[in-house]
Amino acid sequence: MIDLRGFRGWAELNEQPFLRLLREEKVSRRAFECWLVQEQYLYQAMLDLQTALLRRAPQKHRLIMVNALLVTVEELDWLADLELPPVPVHPARQHYLDFLHGLEQVPYAMGCVAQWARHRAFFDAWSSHPLPEAPGGLADLVAQHWMAPEAQALLHDLGSLALEASEELRPAEVDGVVGRVLQLEQSAWEMALEFALGDSLGEGSSKA
Repeated sequence: MIDLRGFRGWAELNEQPFLRLLREEKVSRRAFECWLVQEQYLYQAMLDLQTALLRRAPQKHRLIMVNALLVTVEELDWLADLELPPVPVHPARQHYLDFLHGLEQVPYAMGCVAQWARHRAFFDAWSSHPLPEAPGGLADLVAQHWMAPEAQALLHDLGSLALEASEELRPAEVDGVVGRVLQLEQSAWEMALEFALGDSLGEGSSKA
């Protein structure tokens, strides 16, 4: 299994001020919803990428890719059901969307590794900042959803595909695509912190 801990930038991803504030219940619901809308945009781009990857996937990879595609569709449906407020695409998110769309044109192996790296980095960041077990609001609901056993099982399967796909790439290519994902993930968390600090939890505000 490829280990993200060997890549530059991984450690920083697991020390996110936004997630620390979320754990301390210092993020407003409005700021959290703004961030979730940006995740919606990302999942839509991931859906496009996974559709492109499925068309090029070797036969033995297709079942897992179909499952990943289904999970993304379910994520988009789930986020739609939250009835989040309309928020424009943030510039940091647009860079990520452009990167994912660009992966639709590169070799399958590179897209496969990038897909796994995104899921792994996101999961590791959330796992490093578990929320209190108190019954809660939207943030608790989201954390339980994204840390569910089904999500972990898919992450394991994507890791298996990425390991096999990485053998078709040069080490520098693997380092390059994973490094770019980690950079974009870091920018995404900085965007989330911007939302949180721009809408501080004050009197009359509800926590996430």
